[in-house]
Amino acid sequence: MTSGKVKDKMLKLKAPNNRWISGSILVIAIGLTIAMTLPSNFAGSSDPVVVADASLEVSVANKDIGAADLPIVETPAAAKLGAPGTEEKIQKFKAQAADLAAKEVARIAAEKEKKAAERRALRAKYTVNPARARISVGYGRRGRIWDLGWHTGIDFNGNYGDSVFAARVGRVIFTGWRPAYGRTIEVRHLDGVVTRYAHLSRIRVVAGQEVDVGERIGNIGASGKAFGAHLHFETLVNGNYKNPGIWLWGND
Repeated sequence: MTSGKVKDKMLKLKAPNNRWISGSILVIAIGLTIAMTLPSNFAGSSDPVVVADASLEVSVANKDIGAADLPIVETPAAAKLGAPGTEEKIQKFKAQAADLAAKEVARIAAEKEKKAAERRALRAKYTVNPARARISVGYGRRGRIWDLGWHTGIDFNGNYGDSVFAARVGRVIFTGWRPAYGRTIEVRHLDGVVTRYAHLSRIRVVAGQEVDVGERIGNIGASGKAFGAHLHFETLVNGNYKNPGIWLWGND
């Protein structure tokens, strides 16, 4: 063997494998990490320990150690659930949430009521005919057939049993029988005007009831002093007869 070959062989024996060194350092580092993490009396101990990463799995001396091999871990989050004052904080949070929910419900209810009031005010300006029928006798007509010598309202010449409607939004202030008028309904409206619906065959509302514009309140009939089925409709302001045509349609 030449001196050159001997020298090369000696260099190979002295020069360690770089991969072997890296692997050894990695194993040593992992071993130190485990040693620092686990308590000194880990062997045979059943006390819970905190593990930074439950998925940690290393190989030391051909022995696999994984999360399943370690004692049960009690995490800091789990420990905080039973900490002093936790229940009080939870109850305080629930109370705050309930208070916010109640305020939101109240806000929504107030907003709905505001919109409803606006709709009522808008509907109060609208008027519909109290019956779907033609006018047979107008307001102010003279004649001895009427007790006052003149006609105090408007007659709608409908059929017996036809529907009678509230001309505007209002509150029923009277239902019952009146001499000459027969079965009668009287409604007070937001502008103070009282409308009277007379000679009805049927009354469908009661005193104190609120009615909407166009709501059916009764049926045409011939009760009281009437010659054939029709609706006698009047408007009164402070007890005085006014032309219903002005109130209904804005004309005489």
